[in-house]
Amino acid sequence: MESISWLSNAKINLFFAINGIRPDGFCDVSSIVLPIDFGDNMVFSLQKNTLNQRPTIEIFQHSPLRFSAESNTITRAVELFCKQTAIRNFSLRIDIEKKIPIGGGFGGGSSNGAFTLKALSQFYHSPLPKEHLTSLAQKIGTDCPFFINNCPQMAMGRGDILSSTPAGFCQNLINYSLLIFCPSFSISTDDAYGKFKQRPLFIQNSSEKIEEIFTKEHFESLPFNAFQRQILDEHTKLRTLFDHLYQLGYFPCITGSGSGCFILHHECDALREAQRIIFKKLGPIPLCELLRAARP
Repeated sequence: MESISWLSNAKINLFFAINGIRPDGFCDVSSIVLPIDFGDNMVFSLQKNTLNQRPTIEIFQHSPLRFSAESNTITRAVELFCKQTAIRNFSLRIDIEKKIPIGGGFGGGSSNGAFTLKALSQFYHSPLPKEHLTSLAQKIGTDCPFFINNCPQMAMGRGDILSSTPAGFCQNLINYSLLIFCPSFSISTDDAYGKFKQRPLFIQNSSEKIEEIFTKEHFESLPFNAFQRQILDEHTKLRTLFDHLYQLGYFPCITGSGSGCFILHHECDALREAQRIIFKKLGPIPLCELLRAARP
């Protein structure tokens, strides 16, 4: 039996704008997406050449955060890989220590699906080119292809058109620390988009705002999320926290379509103070972690 251990990392949306509604009903988005050094610990153990006509999958969860093993992105990733490669005679065991909050906008489910695809590809010595893996990941979910390359990227269209960020921007990230936190409530993607369409806030100059982030040395005040208004309107306790942090010179921002939040700052000690304030205002919460903005 072969084994692979990976950190199925989370992401944040440093910038997330909705430019309009596409003819197919989906939102047209512009986003800057960053991988972060925090996530779910996954161990993949595979037995090849079994007598099975179809793969067997066992998923063991080792944390209080629970998810449905029958309908999740992991199972979907295995199904797609088998269909694409015709490789089916194996048994796969996955042990997962779930740390990424569900419904927080950190991309946990998408990351798990993408890393399952990458693990199977590595077990079988990359039978599919990376672009084929990316196409399979798109069938799992909009955010999944991002985790195939797993580096700072721009996401356009439905979020599925990915391109690299400028090298200077990636270098600038090294100068920042990052605080991520998640309140004790979650938000489903369908619910977030449904409510947005009822009271939309379209951004017409998103390309200019993205360019500003890429070219400014100090961009901690520039993160933006199109869902932030509606989320803060519905959750007054979180709005009160955001208002307090603004007054102290911090710039908290929602990530993705969930309830998760982040703050960028040049000073790690300043984020430790923000962390103390968040605990004081929100009490026990599922996540409040201090990280480097650039992954090693």
